[in-house]
Amino acid sequence: MNHNIYTEFNVQVDMALEARDLVRGTTGREIAGVEEQVKELPNSKITIITIKDQSAAQIMGKPIGTYITIEVQRLRFKDPEVQEEVSDALSQCLNYMTSSFLTPQSNVLLIGLGNWKATPDSLGPRVVEFSPITRHLHKYAPDALIQGMRPVCGLAPGVLGTTGIETNEIIKGIVENVKPDLLIVVDALAAQSTERIGTSIQISNTGIQPGSGVGNAREPINQQSLGIPVIAIGVPTVVSAATIANQAIQHFCQNSGANYQQQVALNSIRSVLSYFGGSLTVTPKEVDDLIDNAASIVSTGIAYALFPGIPKDSFGYYTS
Repeated sequence: MNHNIYTEFNVQVDMALEARDLVRGTTGREIAGVEEQVKELPNSKITIITIKDQSAAQIMGKPIGTYITIEVQRLRFKDPEVQEEVSDALSQCLNYMTSSFLTPQSNVLLIGLGNWKATPDSLGPRVVEFSPITRHLHKYAPDALIQGMRPVCGLAPGVLGTTGIETNEIIKGIVENVKPDLLIVVDALAAQSTERIGTSIQISNTGIQPGSGVGNAREPINQQSLGIPVIAIGVPTVVSAATIANQAIQHFCQNSGANYQQQVALNSIRSVLSYFGGSLTVTPKEVDDLIDNAASIVSTGIAYALFPGIPKDSFGYYTS
C-alpha cells in the first residue's frame, strides 16, 4: 500500500492497526514513540497500540492514546463460542481503559453513531438497541434493578442529513444536562482491506470523528470537546472502492510480472470512479447479518464491562 491512493481519493484510515502497517510498510522500520503489545486467545488476537508522543501521532495520523484491536476471522459467523470469547475480550479491554476512573456509581452515556436507515452505517444504533439501559430505573423504579447495576443511558442521535443538527451539538447538550462520567461511542468504520470487514473491533480512548472513514468528517467527539473521558468502539463495515481497485491492480502486476505504474493505476481508477465524484464505498451483500452479529457482540461486551457480577441472562430485561 502507499499514501498516494489515500490522498488522491481522500480515503481516511480509521483503524490504528492499519495506519501502523501502512507507515511501517512505507519506511520499513518500527515507528518511534509507538508501542505494541500482542495477546493471542484461542480464537482471536488482541493488539494494543499506544501512541506516546506528538511526533508519533503525526506520523500515524492518529491522536496520542491507546488503540486496541480484536481480530477474529470467525467473527463474521454466528459461532456462540467465538461470540462469547470476543464479548469477554471487549469487556476486559473496556475495563483496562476505564478502571482508573469508573466506579460502581458512575453514570455512563452510550451513543450509537450512524444512520439506522443505511445498513452498513447502522451499527451504532443497533448496539444501543441491544444494550441494557438503566438510568431511568434508578429514579423511577429502583426495585426493578439488580444490585450493582450502575446508571446507563443511551441514544442514537442520527446523522446531520436527517436531523439538521451536528452530532457533536446533540451530544454536548446531553452531556451538559445528564452529566455522565463516561461516554462510550459506537460507530461503523471504513477498513483498508476486505479481510477486516466484520472481523475486527477497535477500542480507543481518543474519541472519534464521525464520517471520517467515508470522506465526510464531522466535528470530533472526544475528551477535549466534551470534558469527560470518551471511549470509541468501531467495527469495519465498508472499504473504499479506490483502495480495492488499487490493490487488485497491484496483485495483478505481481502475479503476471507486469510493471506496476502508480500514476497510470490512479488515473484508471479515477476514470472509473468519476461517475461517483471519485468516492465510492463497498460493503458485502450479507451486511445485514454482519451488523446484527457485530451489534450483539459489542453490546454484550459493553454490558459485561458496565454490569460486572450481574447474571448474563438478566441483561435482556433492561434493553432499550
